[in-house]
Amino acid sequence: MSTDFIVRGLIQSDINELAEIFQRSIREVASRDYRPAQVEAWTRFAEETSTWEQRMQSREVWVAECDGRPIGFIQLDPPDHIDLTYVHPDFQRRGVATALLAKTEAWARKNGGAILRVEASITSRPFFAACGFETIAPQIVTARGEDFLNYRMQKRLRMAGN
Repeated sequence: MSTDFIVRGLIQSDINELAEIFQRSIREVASRDYRPAQVEAWTRFAEETSTWEQRMQSREVWVAECDGRPIGFIQLDPPDHIDLTYVHPDFQRRGVATALLAKTEAWARKNGGAILRVEASITSRPFFAACGFETIAPQIVTARGEDFLNYRMQKRLRMAGN
């Protein structure tokens, strides 16, 4: 298995594989920070096929691809909200999320964005902090009957020439 990857836009045939990456990442990585009932509630989102597809098609999505297969993705709800960032468990800590975030930041800058926001999970908070995001506040959100701790974070983008 190669460790080289590219970042590209979403194509229709990615959608089911991205759902699998989402679920595996939660079950195999984020599960260390959340209870089993929370993990199951969280992963059910991708099982709501029409909602998942609509969300993927209505936002900016970039996909990391290795050997012709998706290995991670990031989703931006324009103009400034990073909604989903997930990397396949077999490709953790290889620069995939960093490359996806760089693509998102470049897009935001090109489109006049001055800030990016994210509601980071316990698991992803250290990644976003290392990439220059500041924690604004912790919060509890409820999804599918489960309460989740996450962190509202933001990053001011430097414009070209600054």
